[in-house]
Amino acid sequence: MTDQPTNCITFHESGYEPGKEVIRIDKEGFHYRGQFIADAGEAHRLMVEFLRQNTQHEPQRPTDGELLDLMPKTMRDDFSYAAKASSDATGGQVKPGIFRVALNTAALEYARAVLTRWGCQ
Repeated sequence: MTDQPTNCITFHESGYEPGKEVIRIDKEGFHYRGQFIADAGEAHRLMVEFLRQNTQHEPQRPTDGELLDLMPKTMRDDFSYAAKASSDATGGQVKPGIFRVALNTAALEYARAVLTRWGCQ
């Protein structure tokens, strides 16, 4: 862990990587995601973009990919096993991938229903 200087301003990620430094303004200048940005116009553009993304009043909806990335490994393994067993039950006429897509779709629908229930559409 590095010590942050006391005479700087930092903006941190609030979404999927909470606490990760995004912007730091210190005596050297403007830093964005660990890179020094020398151009004032680019620094302004990045600051405005960051503020627009992080001051929305409505929660941002996660993508299906982001939701699937949160799926525990044990659940992914269970889905793979269930998909293979289902494919074997059809004598291999239906490939395991079709069953896996159906299981992932059901998991995504469930996750979306939970998010909607708590106002995180």
